[in-house]
Amino acid sequence: MKKIIALCAIALLTACANSEQRDLAVVELDCRTGLYLNAEGEALALTPAGSSGYRWRMLDGRSGALDAAGGASRLGVTEEPDGFEAELGACGDDRISFGPSGALQSYFRAPVQITDVTYTHDGLTFGGRLIWPAGAEHAPLVVHVHGSGRASQVRSGSMQWLLAAQGIASFAYDKRGTGLSEGQYTQDFEILSADARAALAQARSMAGERITRAGYVGASQGGWVAPLAASESNVDFVVALYGLAVSPLEEDRSEVVQNLALAGWGPDEQAKGAALSDAAGVIMASNFREGFEEFDRLRREYREEAWYQDIDGEFTSEMLPHPALALRLIGPTRSVGTTWRYDPMPVLRRLDTPQFWMIAGDDTEAPPQETVTRIRALQAEGRQIDLAIYPGADHGMWLTERTPAGVRQTAQVRDYYRAIGEWILSRDLSVARAAGAEVELARTP
Repeated sequence: MKKIIALCAIALLTACANSEQRDLAVVELDCRTGLYLNAEGEALALTPAGSSGYRWRMLDGRSGALDAAGGASRLGVTEEPDGFEAELGACGDDRISFGPSGALQSYFRAPVQITDVTYTHDGLTFGGRLIWPAGAEHAPLVVHVHGSGRASQVRSGSMQWLLAAQGIASFAYDKRGTGLSEGQYTQDFEILSADARAALAQARSMAGERITRAGYVGASQGGWVAPLAASESNVDFVVALYGLAVSPLEEDRSEVVQNLALAGWGPDEQAKGAALSDAAGVIMASNFREGFEEFDRLRREYREEAWYQDIDGEFTSEMLPHPALALRLIGPTRSVGTTWRYDPMPVLRRLDTPQFWMIAGDDTEAPPQETVTRIRALQAEGRQIDLAIYPGADHGMWLTERTPAGVRQTAQVRDYYRAIGEWILSRDLSVARAAGAEVELARTP
């Protein structure tokens, strides 16, 4: 027993030491986070990537990864060198060196105003950050609505810095159960919408009359939540980035069908995959209480067919290997309250606020075909929606190459952050058009 107690004590001390090391690493990373400008005014955002390094991004969509100490940069989301490197200096320095190897330039920390805050909503304490562009008495304000990740948006978000470089203020907050915010993580869109509205109210209480216009920017899952929040807020604009105008259940169905098509299977196999997704969706939407009989029947019928192994979706592919009993027992424990049957169309149809939808034309996580059809229908009805479709872009607006060795994400679409900023400032989509996007402006019937 004493030996066991001693081992436990050693394990506890080791865990504490490791935790302290991680905390120190986070502090080191955070003290370099921010917006930097070179002598020509070129903007670079440096933000933590977990607890081991950084991601750098520029207004033109270029991006790479750095170790915590700097050094050689890695291309996009790959492990390949990209020819850039960085010298980051000591924690708290206002200057870093960055650029092509052998030709580094000095980048100085931009004098943006940063105000960190905690505020209370729904009985919980939330953490947020107001970033105000340097030298601006007045500015438009963006409230950043989360995607489905659990990372701290306050710590890791890049867009708030790159919008500040364009004269746009931002309020970033950690959604409940992430970062500095209390509560249980959820993907209930009504709850997340209320949290977004509370963040807007907090930002307005801090910036007041300095705000010229205010709106939401939501990426991925935020493309559902931001318009919903706007429908119950007094805002001037909404930006939905690689989002969907279909339900989360329809997202899984379209992923299954699209991935079978990419694997070379025809309409018959795609229809069978869609039926499996529909059956799995009944189970998901009921929180693993209903629908097992049909799902099991289809699994028995199709499991020996060759196409069955190529099913891949939001949840259907994860459910296929497990017996009904295991799904009934384990499924509810993994639930985060996702609003699976949420239909965004009624909200989008009644929303008079100007919207900008930026769509990844070859999105494998959020297949865009039906969303584009619906957005065009809303435009024809007179909704104030501008649309930019980027051929060749995948989820996150990443330019993606598929090779025998795997998937390479090398950069975001050209002038990604500039296109967003220009639309917010003036509803101008010339930057997106020049980058090769298929642009369709709002029109009246």
